[in-house]
Amino acid sequence: MGLLAWLGLKRGDTYPNVDALLAELRRALPDDEAVVLRYIAAVVVLLGKVAGVDGRLTEGEEQQLRSMLAHIEGLSPEAIEAVTHALKGKLPELREEELTLCVRELKSLCDGRERVEVIRLLAKVAVADGRLSDAERAELHHVAADLGVPESELAAVEEEVA
Repeated sequence: MGLLAWLGLKRGDTYPNVDALLAELRRALPDDEAVVLRYIAAVVVLLGKVAGVDGRLTEGEEQQLRSMLAHIEGLSPEAIEAVTHALKGKLPELREEELTLCVRELKSLCDGRERVEVIRLLAKVAVADGRLSDAERAELHHVAADLGVPESELAAVEEEVA
């Protein structure tokens, strides 16, 4: 979905995988504002990307993702399963431009402190299987750099979750 579609002004199919996740979130949270849904979708996509970058989304990582989704007010257990299922199904198909869109959204919606919190969430999901793999660490560093999170903040987060 292009910028106009993100704003609700036009339908598009530029981001089919993110669109599928966003559609699940719309069904699950019909009363939430579009900006809230976009924020949730962007964070969930990055959570899945970092956790699954090593080629698998482990049961521990998936459970951590579900636990984080459970903190979203109004998201029922059924909706959490639907969002998790949508993410798992689309994760291997995510295109670079979809990931770029999610990073761009978070940069526009979050201040520096909130970006560090997003990195903290990503790290917690990545280590849910007991360790932070080299691929997960590299992806975490890549996302942190894209979000403008300083290396010192990233190092503190990695130390915290280790």
